[in-house]
Amino acid sequence: MAKSLLIEGLIENDRGKLLAAPKSDLHNHSTKGCSLAWVEERTGHSFPKPPVKFNGLEGMQKWFTSYVKPYCSGYEGITMRWEGAFAEAGRNNIKRLAMNFGVEEIRLAGGMDDFRKLIEGFHIKHCPETVFEPELTYISACDIDEAADSIDEYLQTGYFKSIDVCGGENVRPFEAFLPLYRKAERYGLIKIMHVGESGTADDVRRAVEELGLDEVHHGIGAAGSKETMWFLADNHIRLNVCPSSNIMLGYAEDFKNHPISTLVDNGVEVTINTDDLLIFNSSIENEYLMLYKSGTLTADHLEEIRLRGLTGRDKI
Repeated sequence: MAKSLLIEGLIENDRGKLLAAPKSDLHNHSTKGCSLAWVEERTGHSFPKPPVKFNGLEGMQKWFTSYVKPYCSGYEGITMRWEGAFAEAGRNNIKRLAMNFGVEEIRLAGGMDDFRKLIEGFHIKHCPETVFEPELTYISACDIDEAADSIDEYLQTGYFKSIDVCGGENVRPFEAFLPLYRKAERYGLIKIMHVGESGTADDVRRAVEELGLDEVHHGIGAAGSKETMWFLADNHIRLNVCPSSNIMLGYAEDFKNHPISTLVDNGVEVTINTDDLLIFNSSIENEYLMLYKSGTLTADHLEEIRLRGLTGRDKI
């Protein structure tokens, strides 16, 4: 049987083949989904490379707001970054793309109609064959009552396929977000939350159980408990893992010791994603290559993960 392009690319260290292999990116923050090179080309400004390690989320945000954001903020800056995220999807042959957007960003674009036209224009221009799954996201410190009251404006359009809460773990008890997730469930959205990157295996399980999550963004803390990993495996709860993000934020030591191998060995379904390409400076093909070169996962494991990411996100 002929080897897949991904397997050939990994074994031969051939980035051309890795780029050509159809892949997914299911954990992608839209305003940081483009490359530093894309922003540099359009602003005429050279940015310092990100450090090997940030001091957690606070350090990451400080670096971004100090060095990058001043040159690409406001409506023009955000739309430029959005376009770059779709251009990257086209460059990297991303065939399934889930990208999240916040309410404030939608409002900045002029409201739902203008936002949708803008985003679909970028989609058609740069990666028309990509299955695009927009995700509506809220930060964990948001006004939950206000968000739940206004969410229908966005969900009744049928545009969004999933909901996510991000921006720091354990800011509130999980049950505090039930009003948002109940609304999302009413509209048939895939329910996701950022949990288990800095948090524990117990956090991951409780979030899934209390909010009825279908997937988890990050979730690597689950590797600390066999019971939690078996729970995730038995219930087909997919973890959308971002290795470079985990390492650079200090939640994983390095690629060689990344907990993704423990998760895979215990039957947990995972995908490999970028999180914030603009900050972590590692695109999808590089994530696969680094996991292979470090000996963390075999080429066959990585091929299985690639194929899983290309499948639909319908509820089990």
